[in-house]
Amino acid sequence: MKKLLGILVLGLLLSTNAFGKPGKGELKLEPWAVDYFIKYLRGKHSEAPELFIISKDSSWATYYYCPDGAGNCAGSDMEGIKICERKTDTECGLFARGRSIRWKNGINPGKGKASRINSKWSDSEIKAKLTELGFLGGETKEIEKKETKKTEKKETKKTKKTDSKKQKAMDECKDLGFTKGTEKFGDCVMKMLSM
Repeated sequence: MKKLLGILVLGLLLSTNAFGKPGKGELKLEPWAVDYFIKYLRGKHSEAPELFIISKDSSWATYYYCPDGAGNCAGSDMEGIKICERKTDTECGLFARGRSIRWKNGINPGKGKASRINSKWSDSEIKAKLTELGFLGGETKEIEKKETKKTEKKETKKTKKTDSKKQKAMDECKDLGFTKGTEKFGDCVMKMLSM
């Protein structure tokens, strides 16, 4: 009985490693890879998309269908990843399982509704989704947002420093007896700021 339980536990542990991890990092799809991915998504008559594997440099890709059409296949993507790495001599990974994009690039969550592609979408809708998830185009929206936030923070810090320095100069001029809004008050503030 203990042997059977041990074999079962070992089998479960080994089977969880049968699935490769989703690809990670920056991936920009070449035009041919986009067309190939769209072909994969459409499926064939009774076959459902199962796995889409691609190299990190987008130079090679392959896909597999689930023959029963139900999408209930439990195939391993490790074999496809090994073939890809052998042919390209570069890192490869799982890009999609079914119609859900699994590749994690910092924008795509790799699961849930945000990563799913509807099979009834047009080519342009699929390309828009790939762009939104950071797999097409130049700079991604997420990177642009981060850069904008960093710039805004820097500008806010500079403005705060400038405003506080200006406020100190205005307070000193007021303490010296100059009246706010006069030309002499303005001259005083400018002299204090230049010191």
